[in-house]
Order: sequence, then structure tokens, then C-alpha cells
Amino acid sequence: MSKLSWRAIPQGELALLLGQARLDDSRAVGPATVYQLTAEGRDVVAIALADGQALIVESLAAPKPNRRQRTALKP
Repeated sequence: MSKLSWRAIPQGELALLLGQARLDDSRAVGPATVYQLTAEGRDVVAIALADGQALIVESLAAPKPNRRQRTALKP
């Protein structure tokens, strides 16, 4: 499982994100609105809160394993 990152942003910044990202789904949950987005190839969850703030939750990029490449031996 990958680690998650979250940060609070003003709703104006959320509006910019909504304009740039692909909206996959959205739903009202009480006084908040939850958006499922794809931004720059990453899955992002954005939550617009009633107080004018927004919360962004996304997965951190998983480090790529350090692998050596094997070459075939010539007979």
C-alpha cells in the first residue's frame, strides 16, 4: 500500500485544480463535496469543506526498485 499525503488549500486553489484535472466522480457528503480526480496521471481526492477550505489527499509516488539488468551470456 502506498503512503498518502494530504494538505489544506483555499477553495480558489481547488477551483484551479478542478479546471486542470479530469473529474472522475463527485458527491455531496453533508456540507462537504468530495471530488475524485485524475491530475497529471495521479489519483487525487479533493474535499471542499463548508468553511471555505479544501483538503487534497493523494498517494505519494512509490520509489522504483533498484534493479540491475542482466545481460545474456554469449555461447
